[in-house]
Order: sequence, then structure tokens, then C-alpha cells
Amino acid sequence: MAVLGILGIIIIFFLFSFAYNSFNWTKKDYENEEPQEDYYVIDDFPDQVEVTVLQKEIYNYLLLAKRATFRQLELATDCEQKDVDNLVFLGVLKLVEVQSTIKQKKLINIGIGIAVIIGIALAFYAANYYLMVRINLRYVGILFYGGLFIVLATAYFGKFVQMRQKDLLFVTFGVTGLVMLTVIFYIIFGGRTYFHAQAYSELITVSSETFSSDVKTVNVNTLPIVDKAYGEKLGSLKLGEYPGIGSEFEAGEYSDIIYNGEQYLVAPLEYRGIFKWFNNNDIGTPGYIMINKVTADTTLVNLRETDGQGMIYTPSAFFGQDLVRYAYFNGMYQYRLEQQFFEIDDDGNPYYVLQYSVPTIFINGGRDIVKVAVVNAITGEIGIYDPDDVPSWVESVYAPDLLLTQLNYWGSLQDGWINSIFTQRGVLQPSNGKRTIMNDGELYYFTGLTSAGSDESTIGFVYMNTRTKETKLYEFPGATEQAAMNKALTLLPQNNISTSFPIPINVNDTPTYFIAIKGEDGRILRHVFMSVQELEVNGMGETKAKAYTAYLQRLGSTSTSDLVEISGPLTDRTSYVLEGNTIYWIEIDDDEWYIVDVSSFDNTDMMYFISLEIGDTFTGNVQGNTVIEMNLEE
Repeated sequence: MAVLGILGIIIIFFLFSFAYNSFNWTKKDYENEEPQEDYYVIDDFPDQVEVTVLQKEIYNYLLLAKRATFRQLELATDCEQKDVDNLVFLGVLKLVEVQSTIKQKKLINIGIGIAVIIGIALAFYAANYYLMVRINLRYVGILFYGGLFIVLATAYFGKFVQMRQKDLLFVTFGVTGLVMLTVIFYIIFGGRTYFHAQAYSELITVSSETFSSDVKTVNVNTLPIVDKAYGEKLGSLKLGEYPGIGSEFEAGEYSDIIYNGEQYLVAPLEYRGIFKWFNNNDIGTPGYIMINKVTADTTLVNLRETDGQGMIYTPSAFFGQDLVRYAYFNGMYQYRLEQQFFEIDDDGNPYYVLQYSVPTIFINGGRDIVKVAVVNAITGEIGIYDPDDVPSWVESVYAPDLLLTQLNYWGSLQDGWINSIFTQRGVLQPSNGKRTIMNDGELYYFTGLTSAGSDESTIGFVYMNTRTKETKLYEFPGATEQAAMNKALTLLPQNNISTSFPIPINVNDTPTYFIAIKGEDGRILRHVFMSVQELEVNGMGETKAKAYTAYLQRLGSTSTSDLVEISGPLTDRTSYVLEGNTIYWIEIDDDEWYIVDVSSFDNTDMMYFISLEIGDTFTGNVQGNTVIEMNLEE
């Protein structure tokens, strides 16, 4: 749609150039304008009329001039008024009173001028169909747009009513000057941080919480292994299985959602260009791709096959089916669009969630989400909600970039704008990067928080709820996400590898990063668990279970106070295979169950363990419910 927007600008530029010519035309008319007086013309009269020689001379002059005022006749023939009046009485001449003609002409010109203004208004509306100017005086765009309309309308209206050049210039420079002064006022005083630091710092409320009690202990089996970069590769592979679809459509932006209690990435299928839209706009795009973030299972949901109708209203569609334009002309014309996300409801129906903001500080400062538009991608049904009233299945109410901006204001402006620039006492800032995570059944935007100027250390984690904007700060010293990613790369000496952005988890009350090391093709090569507060304490493995067990062992060896010795009769034992690795569950003294991961112990330990029979005494050290060490009996 960018091409169509440029076309709208060209149309307005064409009108503007026409207005410039109107100024010149009007100026020429003004400079060449003759005095408006009554004038005489030859009238129909009988052939036989007696006239004087002077009257004959007047008659002959008008034969050549066609029309003349009394002043012109007087100069040409040296006549008097009575001579001319006598010719009018005889029916030789006729007096034309110009005042009535001028009035009629002015009325006609005013009517034409009004019609032209209406035409210009329609042209501006047509141009705005592509430009989608925010119709809100908090934004300077509407000032430019309205000012240009006034200048053009005045120019054309003035042309037809023969407005004086100086009046046209007065309106033009007056409107232009007023717009420029307003823009300058908006830029300097409209709502800048240096005048409203306190208000900016209060755009978001941050509460301090305890990480170990608020973030539940991790269940390794539910940790997601798919981030958006890996998801894009999985989606591309899935789309390649449908060559008929892949030739016309491509996966759009992926969104994080919770569907049936599990974490998913979902992405709509979008048109590959305007010609693909022309071929399919009556039935829409086929559907969407959904990826389970834990298992990596990827599904292409083809709505055209199941429901007979695809998604009509999408970001890649054109004209009235263009998602943003459709929302704009259905009530969202006065807000700023922050971001848009694709989501599905509990029944798998496709929707787009559009987040809209307005400035909340003075005139045009400190924007915040005020409206959320939820558009049914198939029917076009649109619901406009306040942030607190969105349907329960909608996850993306607040845009992550906007929340990070507000978090930065909170961290930097607590003690005023001057402190944030110069002394920077107590100034905090988000670390470089973010990720969407799930905690206790809700989605959060996660980022670290560092002191100003700090590159490697963090003062804690920040969780920002995607639905409510509730923001929690978990304070503890540690390494930033980037430092942890760099450390993970050193654990696997290979070329062309990369890491996922860390996921913060709670492992036995220890803040921990979970990181995936990926190969050049996007495949996960290793899983890594790493202590936030001590990067050297880490565990790496080809599976999550192996990496987790290795991490628990390292974590236990560095903090013996976390290890608990158990001893008692072995009352039950069972085993299963997880990700190619044998896992034992053992019951001690008909009371507690513990995990024994075969990959975490050497042959001597396992020979001892396997030799135990039900009723024999087992002794070892555990962390949580995981066996870290076995105490072999002599």
C-alpha cells in the first residue's frame, strides 16, 4: 500500500501546483482589470433616423469599438452626455448597466468556487484513503493536512470570485505560519520529558516481588524449545509441503499465544503480492500456521478446506480488505496504531488484534494504549475495546516496544530529567533484548534491568504482563542475557552456531537461564541451563533432561546447603525413556519419589543402583526431587 500512499501524495502535489498557477492567473487578471463602468452598444433601430454630424461620429466610433463607456466616447468624439442620451432615446444606442452583470457573474463564480472547494475536499478524502492521517489535534499530521486544504481551497475559490492577490497571499502565509508555529510549539512544549519527567516515570507501575516465590519451580518437560527464528524455519518447511499454497502465500509475523493451556506460535498466511490478491480476494488466504513451542509440532490450518472461506481481512490485502485501512475507516481514525498481532480464539477462529494509543501527557507526549481493535479475519466483524475489557482469549493487549519504552522512562526519570542526562544517579535501563515467556498460565514480556552504563551485569528481571501491563521486578545481581548467550557459545566449540534468547526460570529457588544452541540450519544442537548469578555453574546436553540433570549436579556441588541426604528402604522402582535417555523413578520408604537420570552417573554408580533390590537401603544426596549423588555402600 506504500505505492498507493505515494499516489495520494502526488495527487495533492498536483493540486498544489494548480493552486500556484491560480495565484498567477489571479495576479494577471488583477493587473489587467479595467474599471467597471456602464457602457454603450449599438441597438436595433429603424433605418430612417435624423441625427447630427456629432451623433453620426459617435455611431461610427461604436461600429468599430463595439462597446464604449461615456468617458471613452467623450475622449474620441468630444461629445456631451445629452448627445449620447438623445441617441439612446432614438433607439440608436443602448446603455448596458454593468452592476447587475457583475453581481450575476460574482454569484456564478461563488457557486463555481464552492463546487471547487467540495471537489478539493473529495480529492483530500480520496488521498486520505491511502494516507490515513490521524484525525486528532494531538498529532501534527492533521495540521499539515488541514492547512494544505485551506490553502488550496482559498486559491481556487479566490480564482473564481476574483479575490485580490494580496488577500490570497495573506491567507496562504497566515495559514502556513500558524501551522509552523503550532508544530514548533508541539515539538518544544507539547509534552517533552524535560518538562514532564515525573508523569513519564509513572506511565508504568513497577512492583518489587520475590523471584523464588512468584516464579514457579520449572517443569523441564514444559520448557519451550521453539523461538520465533526457529519457528520461521519450521513454518517454511511446513509450507513447502503444500506447493499449491506456497506459490501464492507466505507466513506472516508470528505471535505468541496460549491455546488450550499450551504455548504456541501462530502466523497467518499472507499474499505474496497484489496479483496474488487479485486472484484470491473473493475467498481470502487459506489460513494459518501454528507451532507448539514445547514439542515443535507444526500444523497448517486450511480454513478454505474446512470452512469453505479463507481470511479476507489481512495486512497483505489491498484497498478495502487491507487490515489497517479497514480498521481506520471503522472507527480507529483518531488513534496511533502501535502494533498488530495475529491470534486465534479458543475455537481456532482467526483474528487480528490491533493496539492503538494516544498521547496522555499534555498535548502529544507519553503515549499509552487506549483502544484495542479485534478484527475477525474472515467476516470482518470488528470489536473495539478498552484495554481492560478485551475478550479473555486475547493475549496481545500491550505492545512490547511501547512497554519497554515506558519501562525505560520509569528507570531513567525517577529523579528528574537532568539526573537522567548528567549525573545518572540510580538510573536503570532495560537490557538489549526481550522474549515472550509464560509463567503461571499467563504471558509476559521478559527483559533484564541494568544500571546505566553497565554492559554485563543485571540488577534483576522484569516481567510485563501482555494483557494487563502489570510489571514485576525481581531484584538480584547477575549476568545480562547477552553475557549468558556469549558464555553459552563458548561451551560448544563449533563454527556458525547461534543461541536463542534466554528464558528465565526458577530451578530450586535459583534464578536460571535456559538457552538453546542452534546450528546454521536452525536445528537445536545443545540445551543449556545456566545460573544467572554465576555463569560458570551450567549444564549442557543434547536433551533438556541431560542438560538439566548436569546443571543440578553443578548447582548442588557449588551449594552443598541445597543438598539433602536421603536414606531408606527402596520400596518401588519404575523407568521410562525421555528424549532417548532412561529415567528412573524410585520410591523410598513408601513415602517420597525421586528421579535418577542414567546419563548423569558413571558405570560404577549405575551398577550399584541396578544391583539394588526392593527392600534394600538406598542412600544419596538430592536437590528437590532429583538424585544428585549416590552414596555407595562398602
